[in-house]
Amino acid sequence: MKIGVISDIHSNIIAFKACTTFLENEGCDEYLFLGDYVSDTPYARETMDYLYEFIEKHPCHLLRGNREEYMISQRSIRKNDISNQMWIYNSASGNLLYTYERLTEEDLDFFEQLPISFVFEKKGYPAITCCHGSPENARELLQLESDRAKDWLDRIDTDYMICAHTHYPGECTYNGKHYYNSGCVGIAIEDYGHAQCMILESCLMDGKAVWRPEFLKIPYDNKKVVEDICKSGLLEMAPWFINSNIQILLTGIDNSAKMVMLASELAREAGEKTEWPLIAEEYFEKAAKQLEIPDYRKLR
Repeated sequence: MKIGVISDIHSNIIAFKACTTFLENEGCDEYLFLGDYVSDTPYARETMDYLYEFIEKHPCHLLRGNREEYMISQRSIRKNDISNQMWIYNSASGNLLYTYERLTEEDLDFFEQLPISFVFEKKGYPAITCCHGSPENARELLQLESDRAKDWLDRIDTDYMICAHTHYPGECTYNGKHYYNSGCVGIAIEDYGHAQCMILESCLMDGKAVWRPEFLKIPYDNKKVVEDICKSGLLEMAPWFINSNIQILLTGIDNSAKMVMLASELAREAGEKTEWPLIAEEYFEKAAKQLEIPDYRKLR
C-alpha cells in the first residue's frame, strides 16, 4: 500500500498540482492532507477549488492546520466586531486578510469541521497518528529529534506519528516509535524550486508490517509563482512579509519569523504599539533591512 502525504500547501497551486501529479503517477492508494492549505501565495481560491475536486476523486483523509485556525478565528472576530483584532493590510496581517477575502463561508465551514489530528487505521497495517503541529495543538512545532517530539512519541498509542508545520522534512526514531515530517509543498525552506511531500509505503520486516517513508522533492515553476505574487497585488498588501516569502521561494532563505519578532522588538523600543496586527510598517521595513530581506517591489 502507498499513501501520499501532503502538507503546508500555502495556496501554492502550482506546487500542489506538481505533487498530486507525481503521487498519482506513483500509484498512491490513499492520501493524507496535514493542513495549511491556504495563505502566503495568491492562489487561495484556485487551491480550494482544486482541493475539493481532488478529494472527490481520491480516498483522502484531511485535518486542519494553524492557517485554517486563523481563518476560523478571524470569522468569529468579525462577527463579534472585535475591531482591534481584525486583520488589516500591512506586513503583520495583510497576507492573511488577502487570503480571507478570497474564501467563502463554505470554505470556512469546511475548515471548521476538520479535526486537528486523527489516527489513520487500516486493517493489516500499523496505525498512524496524524497531525499538523502536535496531536493536541495545530500551532505546536515538533522539530525532529526535539525533546517535545520524543515526549509525544511516548504519549501516543501508535508506533507512527506524522506531522507537518515545521517546513523541515525528515524522520526520527525514539523508543521504537517513528516520527516522520513530510516537509512543505508550498514554500519549502532551504529547498527553493521544489515542493516537498512524502510517500509512506507498507512492507514486511521480520514478518511484521511497517511503514517506510520516501521523502520527495518535486520541481515546479517557482519563478511563475513569484511573478503571480507581484501581479496579484499581494506584495503591496503585505509588503515585508511577502518580500520574505519571495526570498524563500527564490533562495530558500527564511527570515519571516525573525522579521516579525524583530519588528515587534523595534516598535517596543520606540514606545510604539506592539499588539499584533497593529505594528507600524516602518518597523517591519527596519527589521527587513537588518535581516537583508530584499525589496522585490524595486526589482520588478
